[in-house]
Amino acid sequence: MSRMKILITGSKGYLGKPLVERLSKDHTIIEYDLVDGKNILNYDQLKREMKDCNIIIHLAAIPKPDENKTFDDYLQINCMGTLNVVKAAIENKIKKMIYASSTTYYGVERGIPAKFPLKENQQIVPMYLKADDLKCRDCDMAYSESKVIAENILAFYGLLKKMQIVILRFPRIGDLEGPYGTMVSMNNAIQGIEKAIKSNKILWYEAFNIANKLNNIDISKAQEMLEYRPE
Repeated sequence: MSRMKILITGSKGYLGKPLVERLSKDHTIIEYDLVDGKNILNYDQLKREMKDCNIIIHLAAIPKPDENKTFDDYLQINCMGTLNVVKAAIENKIKKMIYASSTTYYGVERGIPAKFPLKENQQIVPMYLKADDLKCRDCDMAYSESKVIAENILAFYGLLKKMQIVILRFPRIGDLEGPYGTMVSMNNAIQGIEKAIKSNKILWYEAFNIANKLNNIDISKAQEMLEYRPE
């Protein structure tokens, strides 16, 4: 595969740092992170930084439930920020965007009943739960809903063939289990992103579970379409 120019939002984050280190061996990486004064809510700045890029990897977000954040915070950063990223990418005629979503898309947070095994085409929280079923904090629901909304924003552009959109739904990344025993190692998370970069398939809008080999998460779609092989 030829060397590409890839912009990574959230490049200084928990996943961003090791991803930049790994991808820098084969590609030119443009880092975009708030700690460097680069804000995904600054549309003009985003558009300038993306110039001549081949792929966008969008990691920047409020990464988990945080009681100090409001629903408005999640909407602004996780949703409006994502809208800015995809629109700027389209203006720059970039062909593919890879979005780091989460299994919280399915409601996998403490106090939110989830349906297992997790499959990409299953019902999500608003479709099958009633208010009395929830015993979660506001921030748990805010984070979950922000991922649903962000994915639907991207679906608009992907399904209309404005650009290819690859959604990777990760459980908790690292060595500690997340809610309901879900997890993905850092190496497997990065492998999933690398497979999405290398894929020659036309993926206008496709979502994939990227996790360790677990009984409660179905990764067969990623195995078949991306050739993902968890270690």
